[in-house]
Amino acid sequence: MNPLLEQEREYPFARLLEIKRRRQDQGRTVLDFGQGDPRDPTPAFIRRALADAVPEVSSYPTVKGKRQLRVSIAGYLKRRFALDVDPDRHILPVTGTKEGIFTSHLALLDPRATRRGVVVFEPAYPVYVEGTRYAGGTVHAVTLTRQIGFRPDPESLGREMLARTALMWINYPHNPTGAEVDAAWYARMRDLAREHDFVLASDECYADLCFGAPHPSVLVPEEAPDFEGVLAFHSCSKRSCMTGFRSGFVVGDPNLIAALAKFRPSVGVATPAFVQDAATAAWDDDTHVHEILDRYRTRRACFLEAFERLGWHHDGGDATFYLWLRVPEGFGDSIRFAERLLEEDILVTPGAFLGAGGEGHVRFALVSTEDDSRDAAARLQRIQP
Repeated sequence: MNPLLEQEREYPFARLLEIKRRRQDQGRTVLDFGQGDPRDPTPAFIRRALADAVPEVSSYPTVKGKRQLRVSIAGYLKRRFALDVDPDRHILPVTGTKEGIFTSHLALLDPRATRRGVVVFEPAYPVYVEGTRYAGGTVHAVTLTRQIGFRPDPESLGREMLARTALMWINYPHNPTGAEVDAAWYARMRDLAREHDFVLASDECYADLCFGAPHPSVLVPEEAPDFEGVLAFHSCSKRSCMTGFRSGFVVGDPNLIAALAKFRPSVGVATPAFVQDAATAAWDDDTHVHEILDRYRTRRACFLEAFERLGWHHDGGDATFYLWLRVPEGFGDSIRFAERLLEEDILVTPGAFLGAGGEGHVRFALVSTEDDSRDAAARLQRIQP
């Protein structure tokens, strides 16, 4: 058995689901703002595309997927980022970004090499760390703080650490804080990766969930048309309320895309053809994304108004469907505060679950209904230290 399985580690969101189940078994109704799993209906046209595509005889899908899917993804990248890509060289479908991110470590890291470090900026999505560990890499965790806006300064990263780095993960708009960065920051990070010869991997699954100006991509077209050493991961899950469909893509350096395409048949993670057709419909349409974003905007306003009335501080940015609430004075650490919220049947994610730098905050995922959001905001008024 892999010795990692014997260590006392549990995927943090599994803990949240278990807590929710126990409360529900007691007959309680839990208002769930814990995991970033949208519970709004998947748009009807996407569900119809899936149903219409289910064949009478279902065969193995290919790793590279249908060309029409890759063409649709290229069209989305052109509309959204003014990015010109070759559907056959730059794009590869993945079975959701979680799978794509986790398994990419197995292809991109050599566990025998001296240079097998993976830089992760925490608090962070836990899969960057878990993927590194299972692939035999070494995690270099760099802590982000509210004092620096949860944005790392490329110039402050140690040269010794970078010399051992094979892969670096960046994630903006940022989970869990909602922080954003600009195109100049991406260009600096890209230049750093090329200077020190490591892969820069950008998790951009929240790229379309911005309440201000559209967020740029790490593949800033006017800055890096050759994509050397760069990968970006995108997903239908958050953009189109399709978490259960498990569909996303990776785009970037054609040499890295070819390496991933060579690796992936061994793991059997090709996206089913009928899911590809649903994803094609999703990437071809932008209108439904604006409608989904409007729902998040309403829920966000509801909570921010409640926080303001209570004198609580949202320390995060203006993107994603997350709110990064500083633990109010008198409530202890993030886990204790989350437990106090659970007494009102409000489930959130303690920042401590999300790595170094997460302590002192809890994350609200605005994935429940507007009615649940208003109910939760009202319950917050009853909470005292």
